[in-house]
Amino acid sequence: MKKIQLKHVRIVGSISPILGIFLILLGCWLKIVWLIYVAIFVMLAAIIFLAVFNRCPHCGRFLGHAGGAAFCPHCGDKLDE
Repeated sequence: MKKIQLKHVRIVGSISPILGIFLILLGCWLKIVWLIYVAIFVMLAAIIFLAVFNRCPHCGRFLGHAGGAAFCPHCGDKLDE
C-alpha cells in the first residue's frame, strides 16, 4: 500500500467531516434523501481513512486525537516527514 504523507491525512481528515455535515444539512433543506446517504457515506469513508492512515510514520501506531501534535505520543519521534 502506498504511504500517504501525514499532512495530507490531516487535511482529508479535517475536510471530510465538514463536507459530510454540509451535505447532510443541504439534503435536509432540499429534502433530497440520496444526498443524505452520500453524506453518511462520505463521513464513514473519512472514519475508515483516518483509522487506516492516521499513523506514526516511525512506529506505525495509531495517532488518535494527537493528529495535530508535533511528536508521536507512543515513540516520541517527530511527526514531520
